[in-house]
Amino acid sequence: ANGAGRVVGTSRSLSKEGLLKGNGFDEVIVDDGAVAAKLGQAGKVDKVLELVGVTTLEDSLKCVNEGGIVCMTGIVGNKWAFDEFKPMEHIPTTVCLTSYAGGNEDVLATPLDKLCREVKEGRMKVQIGKVFKIDDIVKAHEAMEENKAGGKIVVLT
Repeated sequence: ANGAGRVVGTSRSLSKEGLLKGNGFDEVIVDDGAVAAKLGQAGKVDKVLELVGVTTLEDSLKCVNEGGIVCMTGIVGNKWAFDEFKPMEHIPTTVCLTSYAGGNEDVLATPLDKLCREVKEGRMKVQIGKVFKIDDIVKAHEAMEENKAGGKIVVLT
């Protein structure tokens, strides 16, 4: 997908497999907290984009090959810190852990015109899950919190 080698996606539900494969994933693994065990030594990957956060980070660190990189960029697991973090135990030798939070400068530097052009021309697929009117913003937030959108949530004003 997009010049990458093997792209593996995870979801808490196998019902999302079609959605993920339709968006370029080669494999889908149900994330039950033991993705590394499902990948096994031979199935490890070079990079992991960790979107859930500290609740799954330790498992994600075990999913990468030596010299691999794990980038934590999301905290949708509703937990902001480890109860007890021991870097020498939790980060495997030769594995790099980094993070990306994205600030105002990053948003301003986003090539929005280029992204919109790619979506319009069909080169970038955006999965629209649910559309809400601004008066239904509470329902939109509930759909997000309950992971029931099936894609991006759009709120119309």
